[in-house]
Order: sequence, then C-alpha cells, then structure tokens
Amino acid sequence: MSYLLPYANLAISWGLMILIWLVQLIIYPGFHRIPSEVFISYHRWYVIRISAVVLPLMVAELILTIWWILSDAYSPISLSAGFLVAIVWLSTFVLQVPIHNRLKAGKDKKRIQRLVATNWIRTVAWSLKASLVSIDTISSIPWPT
Repeated sequence: MSYLLPYANLAISWGLMILIWLVQLIIYPGFHRIPSEVFISYHRWYVIRISAVVLPLMVAELILTIWWILSDAYSPISLSAGFLVAIVWLSTFVLQVPIHNRLKAGKDKKRIQRLVATNWIRTVAWSLKASLVSIDTISSIPWPT
C-alpha cells in the first residue's frame, strides 16, 4: 500500500464528512428560509456551485476507496468503507438528485423536508466512513515502542 493512500483517504473522507454536516444542519434546512419568488434562481446558483465542490471529491473518494480495497487485500475495514461509499452514491443519485431536479420548478416545503430527511443516509454513511478511515490510518502509524 502506498504511504500516501491513508492520508489522502483521510483528508477526502473528513472533507466530505464536514461538508455533509454543513449541508444537513445548515444548507438544506436553510432552503425553507429562501423566499419563494427567488427560490428557483437561488437553487440553480446553489446546485452549480455545490456540484463543482462535491463531485470531484466524490470521484476522488471512489478512486481512493477502490485503491484501498485492492491494496489492502479486501480487508473487512476497507470493504466496509466501500459499502458505505456505495450507499452514498446510491442515495445521492437515487434520492437527492431527483429531489433537486424537482426543486428546479420552485420551492416545495414537502420536497425540502424530504431532502433533509433522506440526506441523513449520506450524513451517517460519510460519518461512519470517516471513522473507519481514521481508525485504519491511526492503526497504520508506526508508533514508537
């Protein structure tokens, strides 16, 4: 395993975890506070910008996780992380993206509530994955004896 892999994986995992907690606690609930008459333009502005940040991180996470699984001989911890990444991708493209596509038409309180509720899947999965990566990285440090 490359010495760089655990640290790159740790950085990406923690970055995504922090980002998803901001989305879960501030950004998505904040959609309720956007006036209906400007919601469409705000939502379009938000989606373009958040996608430019999140998609490269998600692709990097996917690559690093596959690399980790292959270089760590399919260890239980790397496979568990891979399972969590799969949950995030499924949740993103089966649940969150379709809700965002519907919100393009205008503010809908029920859809915003559904967005917040279903986003807990990604929030928990990314939090667990960051924990697994942290445990694995810490355990790989050659501590002095």
